[in-house]
Amino acid sequence: MSRLQAPPLRQAGLHLLVLWSFAVAQPLFDLLGKNGEFFAARGSTRWDVVVFALVVPFAVPALLLGLEAMTPRPARAAVHLVLVAALIALFVLQAIRGAGGPSWLLVAAAATVGLAAAAAYAGIAGARLVLTVLGPAPLLFLALFLFHSDASNLALSGPEAAQAAGERPRAPVVLVAFDELPINSLLDARGRIDAVRFPNFARLARGSTWYADTSTVGEGTTHAVPAILTGQLPRAGELPVYMNHRQNLFTLVGGATDLHVVDEETHLCPPELCPGLEGSFGGRMQSLAEDTGVVYLHELLPGNLADGIPSIANGWANFLRDASAHHDPGQLPPAFMSSLRPTSRPSLWYVHVMLPHSPWRYLPSGQRYSVNAAPGWGGDEVWNDNQAAVDQYWQRHLLQLGYADRVLGRLIVRLRSTGLYDRAVVVVTADHGVSFRAGQKRRPLSSANLQDIAYVPLFVKLPEQRRARVVRRPARTIDIVPTLADALGLRIPWQVDGRSLLRANRRERNVILIKDGGRRFVVASGKLEALRQQALGRQLRLFGSRESTSALFAVGPDRALLGHPFEGGRRVAELDPLDLSGPLVQVSGHVTGTARSVVVVSAGRVVAVDPVADGRFWALVPRTALHGARPQVFAVLP
Repeated sequence: MSRLQAPPLRQAGLHLLVLWSFAVAQPLFDLLGKNGEFFAARGSTRWDVVVFALVVPFAVPALLLGLEAMTPRPARAAVHLVLVAALIALFVLQAIRGAGGPSWLLVAAAATVGLAAAAAYAGIAGARLVLTVLGPAPLLFLALFLFHSDASNLALSGPEAAQAAGERPRAPVVLVAFDELPINSLLDARGRIDAVRFPNFARLARGSTWYADTSTVGEGTTHAVPAILTGQLPRAGELPVYMNHRQNLFTLVGGATDLHVVDEETHLCPPELCPGLEGSFGGRMQSLAEDTGVVYLHELLPGNLADGIPSIANGWANFLRDASAHHDPGQLPPAFMSSLRPTSRPSLWYVHVMLPHSPWRYLPSGQRYSVNAAPGWGGDEVWNDNQAAVDQYWQRHLLQLGYADRVLGRLIVRLRSTGLYDRAVVVVTADHGVSFRAGQKRRPLSSANLQDIAYVPLFVKLPEQRRARVVRRPARTIDIVPTLADALGLRIPWQVDGRSLLRANRRERNVILIKDGGRRFVVASGKLEALRQQALGRQLRLFGSRESTSALFAVGPDRALLGHPFEGGRRVAELDPLDLSGPLVQVSGHVTGTARSVVVVSAGRVVAVDPVADGRFWALVPRTALHGARPQVFAVLP
């Protein structure tokens, strides 16, 4: 073949298929095949996975071949070589993206290699022969994905017929699961729920039983939520879908109870009992296509070129939606809210609220903001080494927790207004906590963050209960289903690892935490509780206790300066660019010399206080506190 002669379309199509498979399909199959939660979290059925597996390797090469076929023959060879060069460049860029150096240089290097390889393809018959010999590779990649990956758990699943026990509860049930909420975040200096910052959680505690030493059993939603709903410890390889958890709270009562379920992250309610929960096939496939594109761009682009791509670190699905200003995890569906009323038939309401889970972008009022955040976490969710930067995320977590409290308040108001609150068993809990320690993991369990991840809220209000109780006996989230069954007079027809908290059972001596891969951490309850108290003290020193939400804009040892005039500090001149357009403003920069904190001053008074670490600070200020003026920043000397 001469340099300008196009190969036969059959051969051209095979070569494009091979190159696309190595550049795009195989990296996606490899990554997503190891993370079945990507499919499970959006409610993908086995047919969704099969369609995905067929579309990813074949659809785009077919379109590219169609483009070639429609190209006039004199230009077909040039078009083919451009496509070959582009696909090879994509493959090379993924291989060198972690090599370091300027991003533009890596892109230029990949493009250069792509062009050189295309020239070799055009002029060397052996190069074309290699691609022909590799023709079976796309089918091999497809087979490995469908039959030898986490995704095969879904693709090869059996019938999804619901195994409903049909137990009839003697009272309605309302179960609310918040996400990424450590109990310490709710506490004041007395170890009680902070009624000033979180009035609705405190109001709930005043009329329910608070199991104050409750621990989760899983490090993430995909195992922690199924544990809540089944009463069983997590097992490696399980996905948060009904096929892996056929015996759960929904199937226990589903045959005799109306189910009202809102959960976008796990899918334990079978379609027969919760029709429409997964949405339409078209909607699921659109979400799958959008998020697959986002994942691939993160795998492809080096360095700062990926900064404008929606994050994939905050969950398993809906990356584009989460980046949209229109998505609010606190806006529960109107149909669900209107269903919260007494009914003649037994009912169970379950809602998994994705608050205060990251991304942290809501003020307690529910107003959304966007800031150029401090450096966050990197690979394996490890925080950067600057504690002042990590403290800003902690601060934003507490602000968003104020919004979660507001959402809880809406639910309670609705329950009370309809009379359902007094009649129902109401349970409020969370799946797991989150940690804010520089250089340590944000949420994956490690020996350094167990005390932050382990302990979660658990409130149980029985029908007609009005008096508060605080139980300090260790409890676990796998105790929720046995406790509900006890309160409702139900028999659980499967083996559970939890126990009813309504009975005077033996005291749990150890806290058991299980990583997603199956590794167990077993820690003496007393030891871990002592570490939790130390962690609470650290939090209180940074953010205080029983103060208004505005006090959260003062962080660290000099937080008492908030709201007061300030004189005598050293003016900080090295400020990063300011964005005054949103409801929350980040004032950040460098401090030369020694400084313990910085204060942000507007109209003569301190409107924010922030610690300094390694000469850097990241202060958050409500825009209204700046009165339309540029703030002044002063260093607080030791």
